[in-house]
Amino acid sequence: MKQFFQVFKFEYANYIKNRIFLGITLALVIGIGIFLSFPRITRFMGTSQDTPQEQEKMVMALQVTQGEDADKTLAFFSAALPEYDVRLAQEREDALKAGVEQGKYNCAVVLLTPLRYQYVVNNMSLYDSTTVRLNEVILSKYRSDTLAQLGISSDQIQQVLTAQVESETVQTGKSQMDSFFYTYILMFMLYMAIVMYGQFVATGVAAEKSSRAMELLITAARPVNLMCGKIIGIGLAGLTQMSVILGSGFLFYNLNRSDWADNQIVSSIFDMPLSILLYTVLFFLLGFFIYAFLFGALGSLANRSEDINTLSMPVLLVFIASFLIVMYSMASGNVDSPLMVVCSYIPFVSPMAMFTRIAMGGAQWWEIIISVAILVVSTGVVAVISAGIYRVGVLLYGKPPKLTEVFKMLRRKAG
Repeated sequence: MKQFFQVFKFEYANYIKNRIFLGITLALVIGIGIFLSFPRITRFMGTSQDTPQEQEKMVMALQVTQGEDADKTLAFFSAALPEYDVRLAQEREDALKAGVEQGKYNCAVVLLTPLRYQYVVNNMSLYDSTTVRLNEVILSKYRSDTLAQLGISSDQIQQVLTAQVESETVQTGKSQMDSFFYTYILMFMLYMAIVMYGQFVATGVAAEKSSRAMELLITAARPVNLMCGKIIGIGLAGLTQMSVILGSGFLFYNLNRSDWADNQIVSSIFDMPLSILLYTVLFFLLGFFIYAFLFGALGSLANRSEDINTLSMPVLLVFIASFLIVMYSMASGNVDSPLMVVCSYIPFVSPMAMFTRIAMGGAQWWEIIISVAILVVSTGVVAVISAGIYRVGVLLYGKPPKLTEVFKMLRRKAG
């Protein structure tokens, strides 16, 4: 146990004091602080105190059909589209298109019938929703004109057209609209942390082996203590970094909470339940350990750092496939699908699948317990197997052996 704590303290201190590690952590904290304090910074610099200039309205050319009251139609469109400077156009169709192309008009609307029109625009933006607005305006005008022809008064027409539907949502479970954004961010954090710190484990083992330092370490400490001390030390360093980053985010958000009150996305991210943060820690640790033991074992088979990518590719492919399955389920909104339920009990997928179901779905308490229990037992089994591979692999040099050969060696040692 003394050997384990010595290795653990060395690995943890090695990362915590590492300049690159500290620099990345500090850069992320500063970036989060600047982003969340940006409204306060702009006020401090006086930009919000400047008298805002009235934004120049976009010009919309409007061409009406013959026999229609042009002035009345112009007034209707101007009132319904206040962001546009609506102007009557008398040009022919070709001249109207040329005016849009040359920048005389930002866009043009040609009314062909009461319910049919052409929308003329030069370069259409990805977020151009003008046709949606026009559909509402033209339909509203058609209904108003039809009701007026039936002899209904203008007050009654206005009452009909401005009637609002009132509704009340009674939520008995979770709202995916509220939980999607923080689940999405936490999922990416889990993914990046497990991959990055797992690779740190493999790289560290391979570097010690290639420098022949492993031969000295093996004689001074048991292989199991070396591997477990290294993995737990790196895992705790990663958890420390994640805690600092998340903690700084919550600190800066609460200092500037009033500035983000109207931003639903940012508010939903930082108003997540405390239980979600605790589950984040739980599944980060379990997910990290099960993959880190594999990375440690594979790192012991590498003679050079360049061999790690080849050896760890199968593990990375499994992890990436798991991540894509969860991301697809999140995007579809069906996080409690049969596939996700099954994945919640598969050890290499469950850290992400079950976490997503807890945050966005309807995972029951007994499902969480079973999933965590399977993951804990599986991590223990993987740790025992990885320790055996590590014990054999750290003293093997030359061409990296195949896993079948390593397992044969383990059976011979056990026999």
